[in-house]
Amino acid sequence: MKRPIRPARYPHVAICVDQFRAHGRGVLRGIARYVETYGPWSLFIDPLADSNYPKGRSENWHGDGILTYIESRERAERLRQSRIPTVELFAYRQDNLLPLVAHDDLAVGRVAALHFVERHYRHFAFSGYAQTLWSERRYQGFAETAVSSGCETTHCLPVERPSTLVAWERVQQQLTDWVKALPKPVGLMACSDHHAQRILDACQRAGLVVPEEVAVIGVDNDEELCRLSNPPLSSVILDGEQVGYEGAALLDTLLRGRRGRADRSRVLIPPLGVATRRSTEASAIADPLVAQALRLIRERACEGLTVEQLLSALHISRSVFYQRFHSVLGSSPHAEILRAQLARAKNLLRQTNLPLKTISEMAGFHSPNYLSVVFKRETGMTPGDYHRHPNGE
Repeated sequence: MKRPIRPARYPHVAICVDQFRAHGRGVLRGIARYVETYGPWSLFIDPLADSNYPKGRSENWHGDGILTYIESRERAERLRQSRIPTVELFAYRQDNLLPLVAHDDLAVGRVAALHFVERHYRHFAFSGYAQTLWSERRYQGFAETAVSSGCETTHCLPVERPSTLVAWERVQQQLTDWVKALPKPVGLMACSDHHAQRILDACQRAGLVVPEEVAVIGVDNDEELCRLSNPPLSSVILDGEQVGYEGAALLDTLLRGRRGRADRSRVLIPPLGVATRRSTEASAIADPLVAQALRLIRERACEGLTVEQLLSALHISRSVFYQRFHSVLGSSPHAEILRAQLARAKNLLRQTNLPLKTISEMAGFHSPNYLSVVFKRETGMTPGDYHRHPNGE
């Protein structure tokens, strides 16, 4: 009599991420993509998990691995001492107690600042959570980029995370007084989409017009939250799926006994770009004609917009247009069109595997060769190099 084939034992892995936010759902998609390819695993997906994981919830568990958010150093230390291979998936701390795969918060701040730099803002502001390291890192990237781009002022207001309605009203009044006192027009980054909603409410209470007086950008690109905001909220797009995929891959390395350097791994995933919505669809330009020209360039540059088409739409002579454009921006209309096209090409190279011919068409270049020449001249890299190393590494 043949012996029955015993079922294989799959690795037992606990997943403890916040599924109620867009970032956490993206992380789960990334883990799913890895497990579908290299699994299967036996998974416990904790429906109640967040960063403040209660003491005792994972102790005395004899599973094989954990993918988790961890805010407190104490919990990180407990997991390290448990010897269960664990990978952190959100950079609340960066103390190297456990292997880490998370978003690059400095890069998140830089991307948001550049979004305002491209719209010619001279005043920048940031609001985040007090005594919260990931929020502070986003501010650091934002402020450093703003200053290096020649901004006139940067302002920062850290606030407490309200846990009651009374605290929420107190924070809202604090935010209202702050935004009312900021120089205008101002580009304002919130540390997250949820906090950006509070900023939009504060602007409404202060009687300020968004985006004309205060342009607001959040982080996470939580689709429902951003679309339900008034006005719809622009947001930095986090690559949660890549965080989940790389985190699962790192845990798999640990599960297979290849620890060594993996025990000290620290992988930071850059953001994908900005989802632009109504809350930042403005330029800090006093000349209404130049502001209108920039709006047309943002909307139509990648359709192959020419300077001649701009002149026709604005009903102005070439000489007067160039003079006003240069006096405000210090550059030519053609240079601004090219900059918008290159930004689109960079975004496609970073996010897709489309052929260069398709990217050149989608970015408004008349040929892949022309895109390659311009790209190399402006960035010092070929499109292929940029696709492989979008951070210049």
